[in-house]
Amino acid sequence: MQKMLIVAALGTLALSSCSIFGTRSAAVSGQLKGFGANQNLGLAIVGFNNGQYTNASTQVQVIDKFLTGGFTLTLPRDVPYGTYRVIVFRDANNDGRYTAGEPILSRDNGKFLVYSQRDDQFFAGTKLGWNIYNTANRDIQTTVLNNYDLEAVPAGQ
Repeated sequence: MQKMLIVAALGTLALSSCSIFGTRSAAVSGQLKGFGANQNLGLAIVGFNNGQYTNASTQVQVIDKFLTGGFTLTLPRDVPYGTYRVIVFRDANNDGRYTAGEPILSRDNGKFLVYSQRDDQFFAGTKLGWNIYNTANRDIQTTVLNNYDLEAVPAGQ
């Protein structure tokens, strides 16, 4: 009986402690508005710091020539802690990844994906792991990461 209690206690500790085994797995979802089909479009999770986008993920990115409707992307755990965005881009060089300089076709939605090593690391209220931080109202999503909607940049901008 005592051995069972020890095993149960260790199991509870392991499940409740993200710091021992890394951060929880997460995904982000949203709607896509105003994007036409057959434009060689892709989604990318990119670093966003000091107004610059960088491809920081080694994760294979979703490429869909008929990118319409909604999306769900699994968020990587092999990237540095920091702030990120999901973008729609035109895969000009057909390599299946966002490369700096490729056209970004989605507007800034005012939201950051925040990957934190500890609570409150980048913004007050963020938790360990992935979060969404809405700059407009300083709202933070820490568990269900949805409503990360992306709209097309109007033609000519």
